[in-house]
Amino acid sequence: MKAISIILMIACALTAGARTAADFFAQAPAAVLPLLAPNTRLDMIDYFNSNLQTPSVNTLGGRSRITELSPEAVTVELSRGATMQLAVIPAGRDSIVAVIETVLTPAADSNIRLYRASDWSEMASPAMPGVSQFVDPARRKEARTAEMPAYLFVRAEYKPDTGLFRFTDTTRAYYTSDDIPAGLALLRSNIDMRLSGGKFTEAK
Repeated sequence: MKAISIILMIACALTAGARTAADFFAQAPAAVLPLLAPNTRLDMIDYFNSNLQTPSVNTLGGRSRITELSPEAVTVELSRGATMQLAVIPAGRDSIVAVIETVLTPAADSNIRLYRASDWSEMASPAMPGVSQFVDPARRKEARTAEMPAYLFVRAEYKPDTGLFRFTDTTRAYYTSDDIPAGLALLRSNIDMRLSGGKFTEAK
């Protein structure tokens, strides 16, 4: 009996470790994905796997559909002005589920929530990169005296092929051509960062 119990425990662990982004998307608690009911998520997965563009009605009456799906990540168009990406990120013995929500404000702006894959407990959210991270290293001296934006709009996306988060500066879309801060020209358009120890660090 003891040997059978050990075998069952190993089998359960392997099964848990083999869960894909689609599995986590389907099984996420309502508090994590409140706009999409569980049955709706299953329909969305079926539609995508059947190469159908059929949208599903979310809890606010809008239309949502999956636009990308891989073992590591699922991307959802929640509405015309909002998207969501759920990504599964290896982290030692457990995995981390990252939920990235992006809205047009009108510039695309993202926020990231992190959960432990084992029990869906929410983790502290790491700070999004700001002006100091986006400044071109070769132009930091200029940035000290340049007129910089007071706030950055940043779009985030997880890249399964590299295991990195790509952050894209979308702040320019917030301004008219007459009031763009000169310092925006000193910022890189995007940076790739790694989630490590609960923080984002730039990938070299």
